Amino acid sequence: MVPMKVRLQSWSGLAGVALGTLLLLNASFWGRAQAQNKTSEQTPATVGSASSLTSTSAEKPAETTKPIQVLGWLVGGLWTADATKLGPGMLRIETRYQWSDNNAYIRFTTHFVSDKGAAHTYDGNFFWNPADKTLAVWYMDAHNGITQGPVQVEGNEMKIRFRGEDLQGQMADLRVVVHRKNNDDYHWALQEMQNGEWQDLAGLEYIRVAGS
Repeated sequence: MVPMKVRLQSWSGLAGVALGTLLLLNASFWGRAQAQNKTSEQTPATVGSASSLTSTSAEKPAETTKPIQVLGWLVGGLWTADATKLGPGMLRIETRYQWSDNNAYIRFTTHFVSDKGAAHTYDGNFFWNPADKTLAVWYMDAHNGITQGPVQVEGNEMKIRFRGEDLQGQMADLRVVVHRKNNDDYHWALQEMQNGEWQDLAGLEYIRVAGS
């Protein structure tokens, strides 16, 4: 699913706040927590009574859905794609998705597995960009190359646009289209803008299996 920077040679063919503020935030959070505890201790309520249920309901704020959660179905397990047709010795591509420690973004890693071992090729993340009001992707390859671009999700389809090298090593407008077939199966397609139209360059089928 990663919008891979395509280089002919890399596939063997197809195989790219301050501390003070933090302390203030922690102090503020701690102060609010202490105040809530004191309020709870000073306001008795009979367990199971209407007043108790009303108080609990009023104190618990409604959870806000984050835009990034639309990609939450990717998290967990190991996504694999058959890569035997991508070049001599290539076996498969493995991609793992996991929530960040603060649940604000989704991190992913992609390994190219061949008969010589596993190459840790890409490491990046999907996130919500508040400035542009859109989902976005950012990742770095093993050679320090950075790829980034906007992400659009419509129903079961995700589109990622970016600038990168095409199969001839020339900079081009590229797009990855991911079609979610079900929670454990998606089709990944790489396209290039040619003469005003998107043309398919490559496609992979990713299946989720047990693993980490």
